[in-house]
This record gives sequence, C-alpha cells and structure tokens, in this order.
Amino acid sequence: MSTAVKPLQEEQVGSDPFRYGWRYAWQPGPNGQLKRVRIPLTQADVLHPQEDDFIVQSLEHEEDCHFLKTVLAAYLAGRPGVRVFRDLRIDWGVAGIEPHGPDLAILENVPDHLPPQLGTLQVRKTGARPLLVIEVTSPTTREVDLDEKVVEYDLAGVPFYAIVDRRLRNEREEIRLLAYRATDQGYVRVKLDPQGWLALGSIGLWLGTENNHLVCRDAQGQRLLNYQEVVQAYRAEAEARKEAEARAEAERTRAEAEAQARQQAEERIRQLEAELQHLRGQS
Repeated sequence: MSTAVKPLQEEQVGSDPFRYGWRYAWQPGPNGQLKRVRIPLTQADVLHPQEDDFIVQSLEHEEDCHFLKTVLAAYLAGRPGVRVFRDLRIDWGVAGIEPHGPDLAILENVPDHLPPQLGTLQVRKTGARPLLVIEVTSPTTREVDLDEKVVEYDLAGVPFYAIVDRRLRNEREEIRLLAYRATDQGYVRVKLDPQGWLALGSIGLWLGTENNHLVCRDAQGQRLLNYQEVVQAYRAEAEARKEAEARAEAERTRAEAEAQARQQAEERIRQLEAELQHLRGQS
C-alpha cells in the first residue's frame, strides 16, 4: 500500500455549515474589540482536530463508541501501562503527520499519572506506544476513515487499525468490519474468520456483530457484557438474592413457629400428665 499522504477531496457544499462540527475562536469585531465566534469545521479539521473541537456524531456512532470504550477498558483493566482513550487528541511524534483524534485508541507504556486536563497525548514524549486504533464511520466523514486515515495511521506507526463501517446497502444499514495490520511493506488488509469475527490485533479480543450491534468475545469464546448488560445482570442477581433471602427468612419464621408450637404442645402434655397423676393420688 502506498504510504503517500492523500490530500482531502474538495468538499461538497451542504446546507448546514456546521455539519462536521465547530470550534470557538476570538476574532476582532467592527469596533476592534475581540469577540468569541463559532467557526464551522471542515473535513480537514475532522482528520486533524484541535483541542476542544466539537465534532458532530450520530446516535449510532455514539452508542458504538460507548460500547467499545466500556468493554475494552473493563477487559484491559489491570494491565500495567495500558490505557483506552476515546476522542483524545494524539500527537504521534512523527514528522509530517499531524495529530489525530481517534474514536478509540489503545496504547501501552502510558505513564501512570497524566495531567487531569490533558488535551493532547504526546506519544513520543511520554514513551507510550500505540497498540490499536478503532474508528467508527459517520456518513459525513466516512471517506476520511476509509482513505486518509488508513494512510496516515500507517505512517504514524499504529500497528493495527480497525474500522467499524456503518453503511447503507440495499436501502438497509449494515455494519462492515475492516482492519489493517502493519508490515514491512505497509498496511495489509486483515481477513475476518469464517464466522465474520475480527481479531483485534494483539490484545486478545474478537469483534463481531449480532443483529446490527457490536459484540466482543475473548480468546476462549466468552461473550463480554456491555455496561448496560452488566448493570442488568447485577440487578437481576441482587433481586434473586433478595428473593432467596426472603424465602429463607420465611422458612426460618415457619420453622421457629413450628418449634414453638411443639414446645407448647409438649408443655401442655406435661401439665396434663401432672394433673392426671394428681387426680390418681386423690382417688
């Protein structure tokens, strides 16, 4: 694959100048005083964002990214120096490659303590190393993820680039999974397995789809739950435990009542026997 950085194609003029997003900047007004204005973003800005840019995303895009962030972060928790970043501006420290803002980026050798207001991660300066980048396409910026970023992530030294491509096919939306792996000759396409699962580089996870939703499983084939599923499972378990405790309490109450009834019956028998002996002594 060619490693030359492709120029962005000329954008089609749309009715909404803020369809890609916006940023705020200070500009001089008619009276010479500075005023804060909202500036529309371009495709080039989406490819190479500045800190605090707001990029418009679809609902499906947001849900896909949320799923990936929560599942990946939970799965990789406890691995020293490995972090999952979402929409963080990353400067790869490679000449000729401007910073990107990947939907998801997994890096290793990340310092334990990063500044709380970090806007750009300096890869080379921190000594971090990229493991994986995932982009989820949106209709307005799809070609950037499928074209320019393939070239630039290769040049930036990203060893594995995966794409969740939501597209219309036969008037129906579907998810297509794509991936590229770095080689000495540049990026090469990664094949899905016969069941349509994609192995996510070296992290030990597989990505697939079910009913037009993303799913992940580990190397043993165990499906990983997303955050909502974990919460639902926790609530179901808590409710089942509560019901079991209620049943156990009811059983204890019943057993205590039966024991008390037996004790009372035995005491009444002793009283009757005592009365009977007393009567026999009087006869």
